This record gives sequence, C-alpha cells and structure tokens, in this order.
Amino acid sequence: MLHPSETEERRAKNMIWNAAGDYSFSPDFMSFLADGTADPYLNCIIGAVRRRYDYRPLEDLFARMEKLPEAVFYQNLLWFGLAHSVYPSAVQDRPLLEEMRLKYAEGIVAHARAYWDQELLDRLQTAYCANLLGTSARLRSREKRLYQALLFDPALDASAIAEQMTGILKDFFRCRLPERGSGRPFLRLPIRFAMASFHGSPSFVSASRVQENEDQKADPLFTVWLPVLRAGGRRQRRLTWLEDNFGMSAYTSRGQEELEQLLCTGGHRSCHLHVTYGKYRGTSSLSSSSYRRAMELQKTRNLAFHHTRLTRHMLAVARMTEQIRNVLQFDTGGQPLQGRSGRLMAERVWRGVYLHDERIFTASDPCDKGNLSVDILLDASASQLERQERIAAQGYIIAESLTRCRLPVRVSSYCTVDGCTVLRIYRDYENPQDNEKIFEYCSAGWNRDGLAIRLAGQRLLSSEFENRLLIVLSDCSPNDDRRFFSRKGPVPFYYDYGGKQGVQDAAREVSRLRRQGVTVLAVCTGHEKDLPAAREIYGNDVVWAKTEDRFADAVSYLIREKIRWF
Repeated sequence: MLHPSETEERRAKNMIWNAAGDYSFSPDFMSFLADGTADPYLNCIIGAVRRRYDYRPLEDLFARMEKLPEAVFYQNLLWFGLAHSVYPSAVQDRPLLEEMRLKYAEGIVAHARAYWDQELLDRLQTAYCANLLGTSARLRSREKRLYQALLFDPALDASAIAEQMTGILKDFFRCRLPERGSGRPFLRLPIRFAMASFHGSPSFVSASRVQENEDQKADPLFTVWLPVLRAGGRRQRRLTWLEDNFGMSAYTSRGQEELEQLLCTGGHRSCHLHVTYGKYRGTSSLSSSSYRRAMELQKTRNLAFHHTRLTRHMLAVARMTEQIRNVLQFDTGGQPLQGRSGRLMAERVWRGVYLHDERIFTASDPCDKGNLSVDILLDASASQLERQERIAAQGYIIAESLTRCRLPVRVSSYCTVDGCTVLRIYRDYENPQDNEKIFEYCSAGWNRDGLAIRLAGQRLLSSEFENRLLIVLSDCSPNDDRRFFSRKGPVPFYYDYGGKQGVQDAAREVSRLRRQGVTVLAVCTGHEKDLPAAREIYGNDVVWAKTEDRFADAVSYLIREKIRWF
C-alpha cells in the first residue's frame, strides 16, 4: 500500500467528522485503500460509531488492547463487530451507505484467497461479505462460533459491546485484558504509528490507530508507517525474511498481489512468489541473513572454480560463440529464414493472401534485439548443492556466448522456500556487462519447477521480442514441501509435489509455453538416471553433457537447431 499523503489523511478525517457530526475530536482510527486514498465506506463506519455510541468505553477497550502483543488483530476483530452493529443506524442517516457496503463486499470476495491460504480475520470477513452478497464461504465450527459472537446486537450500548468483546477474548483466545492504568510491557516512545494495509486487496478494517499527543509542544511526534499484513503477521515475517536473504521485491505490493492472483492458481493456489534483482535495503545486514552469508561464500567458490578452469571455460565460450554466430549470420540450412518482417519473398505472397501466413519475408538478422531474446533459467534448489560451481560456470558460458553474438539475454535462478517461489534475476536484457553476477548463484530450498516455469514464462511473454527462447538448466526432479492441489473430481485432493506429479506439472507448463510461441529447451544438470524425467518434461529438446568438454558442443547444437526455425 502507498503511504497516504497529508491531503488524503485530511480527507479521511473529514469523512469521519462528517459521519460523526462532530468536529471536536481527533480521530484515532482512519482507513485507506491500497493506493493510499481515503476509504469512504470504512471511514463512514468509524464516524458512525462515534455518532451512535458513547465512545468512552470503546476508547478504553482499544487502549487496553493496545498493550497486547496481537493488538492490531484484536482491534480489527472489534471493528469487525462494530461495523455490523452500527450499520442499521448509520444507513438511516446515509442511505448511500448500502451501495457502498455492497461494493466493498464485492471487493473483499473478489480478492479472497483459498480457505487454507487465509488466516482467521480473512476467513471471517470473507464469510461476512459473501453473506451480504447472497452466497456463502467456508468456516469451521469454532470459526462459526466466533463469527456469531462478533456480530454484536445493534441494540447493545457501548459498555455492553466492550463487555462482550472482553468475553470473546477470554473464551476464544484465552486473553485477559490488562487494566488501562497498568504498565506497558514495552517502552513507550514519542512516535505516532500509522498502520497501512500491506497487500493491495481490500481489508475489512484497514483503519489505523493514530496516537495523538495532547501536548505537541512538550513532546513532539514524528510519524513512522508500519506495514501490517492483511492476513496477519506471518506474511510480513515471510516478506521481511525474503528481502533480508534474497533482496527487495521487484514489484510493488499491488503488483505483487496481482502477480500471485494471476499465476498462483490451480495446483499452486496456496503458493507465493518473490521476484528480486538481489538488491538489499540499507538496513539489511549481512550478519542477520544466513542465506546472504552462504551466497557470499558460494560466490567466492564459484569464482575460484571458474578461475582455475578459466582457459577451458573461455575456449568453450569461443567455440559456442562461433557456432551460434555462424547460424545467425551465414548458415540458414540451405533455406532462407522466414519471418514476419524483412525482404519480401514474392513466391510466398500467395500464402499471406490465402493462408493468412505472415511469414512471407526473408527474416532479418536474428540477433537484432527486436527479433530474438534468450532467457536462461537456473535450478537453484538444494538438490544442486554438490554441483553449484559447475552450474554457475555453465550459466556464465551460455550467457557470455550469446552476449558476444549480440543477443539480448536474461539470466535468472529459482528455488522455493516456505511455499514461496523465489526468482532471482542476475542480469537483464539491457545489461550485457553483468554476466559475472551469475557467479552469485547459490542453491537452497526446494524446486517447484511448474510454478517457476510459469513465472519465467509470464515475464518472458510480456517482453517486446518477436521470437523467444527459454533455456532451463535443471536436474528435472521437481520437489516441494507445499502440496499440489487438484480438483479433477467433486472432492479436492492434495498430492505431494514431487515424483510423477511434479514432473507432469512441469511438463504441462512447458507445453503451455510452447503453444504460446515460446521455444523451450533444457540442459539436464543431474545424472543420466534423470534423463527419462527430463524427456517427459521437455521432449527431445533436452541435452545432457557428461563432461565439460562436451557441454559447449551439445548446448550450441541445440540452440542452433532452434534458431534455424525462427
């Protein structure tokens, strides 16, 4: 979520004051949408609570909740109930609120994740909004009891609601509220904390408690924006860990959510994605990141391996460069290269008229950036631990050879940790000088090949190039601890992601990319016993080089054969 500007904060306050019919107080909660603009519906609810109830018992309850470790969660539960109880009186004052509530409910349901990927507050708000829209959402028996308990009777006054909420915390969470005058378990600082929804989808209560100091001159405040995950602290901890270890996300929070909604579907519905260029925040330290320390150590090993075999590797680069360049510039297999642009081939004009075949031109130089791009995807799972140095060298050899042929190349690696598939980009199309960053390659975690190929394919298809080539270096043994969801019949079923299920999933993604016009080929980095699985995934477009000396020839042969068809 974007941080609200001062203008939007003033708008939110005006919405609350207008709904409350009182301009004499400073709002202690405000609500903002994911783009940083004030949320009209929730701010009207906040103001209506001020108008309808004696706010003192609620203010006392909020203040006591604030001393608890899960303060934001409990406060959101209270707002969940208050939004329900205050609505009947609020809609009498503002008839337009009915339309606003339905629109809000549609947004909640539209952005709702699968049940098992939701946390408690998500499930409650999804069920509530689905009920408003005349549908239903799944809740377990205990969740249903909590749901019913939170739907406060509109006839209750503020003191009765506070008493009922205190009982809910005790019965469902075994939580006893401290007295308001008791000491805090943590140091109170002169900071105004503003909470912001981290993900882009609407949250039932994304309001923020703003601690206003009554004596601003004696104790000036400064504002710190704290991201609060819509699904609780678990996602925030995961994001923090990912950024500390792998680098900052290449997407905004809204873009990240849209990407997961697009790709984390079907069997991958409970998964997450993290795309990074390996850039870290200034506050992230090497000492606090075990993966970064391992990566720095592995980078040293990769470079040492490369330098001790420098002559052999550069000869492989030179040989591969020459062989690919010959195809690009001279060797057309005895036939002119056909394309959608270039010199018109008169003898093929009839195909354009009657068969709607656009390839009626002699293709221009395939190494033109507007014509062909190559993506190299490295398997960086823990199964590659014993061959990290060799895979980094192989990725470098391929990338350096294609760079010398003036082809735009992008090199990435993938692994999966805690249900999140991480795509680390070492060099992009426009950065040919970054080939040595490939030696930062370090393996860790699992490999959910199907989702990684889907992610790489999505980024590849969004590029401007006409012809696209994807080269995957993998042991072709998909394996992940997050299970694979399938619903072929009336009853959903979860499979272990590995073995036959993992191979079939990866094969489906490769087939889908090929149908979209992407040429996919693979280099099997595992053992000879892995070749049957590799051929099931990639068909005949796979090579396995037993020795480094044969690697350049095998890979360049496969690339040359594919380039001939562009």
